Amino acid sequence: MYEPITIERLDNYSEIEKEYNYLLNQKSNIIQRINTLRGIDYSKIKVTSGNGSKISEEEHYVMKLQKINAKLAEYESWLKPEKEIIKTQIARIKKWNYRKILVLRYIERWKWSEIIDEFFSFEADFEEEKNNKYKDKILYWNRQALSELEKVSAKPYVKASKQLILKEI
Repeated sequence: MYEPITIERLDNYSEIEKEYNYLLNQKSNIIQRINTLRGIDYSKIKVTSGNGSKISEEEHYVMKLQKINAKLAEYESWLKPEKEIIKTQIARIKKWNYRKILVLRYIERWKWSEIIDEFFSFEADFEEEKNNKYKDKILYWNRQALSELEKVSAKPYVKASKQLILKEI
């Protein structure tokens, strides 16, 4: 099934990537907790599993880690191909500033203030106008870039690596 890239699709990608990064952070925290545990003291077992049977703290962390790993694998299988599709479609946009804004905002997840700095920090009136003129210009470019991306991605394409090269005989 073929879908054009819309703002909803970009936001969806962004949100899932945030969730993915959050789970990676959770995973590293659980691993650190597991590494601080010395051994199982069965006299202090308080944690219970869903079925009411008692489990140790280590087993509890391992079960959480398994759930997180399963969710991470699910996200990875979706995020990698989606990111490539979005990057390929962004690369089809003709204006370089539109491409750059889309990559910085939706792939690299920069804040608007960072994007404004990236484009206009060397302008003479930057400090006075960064929240007015330059912010408006960036937001205008973003709207134009999103509409351009939707138009471009609505047209089917074939990757250059998959194209068949015909030679004359």
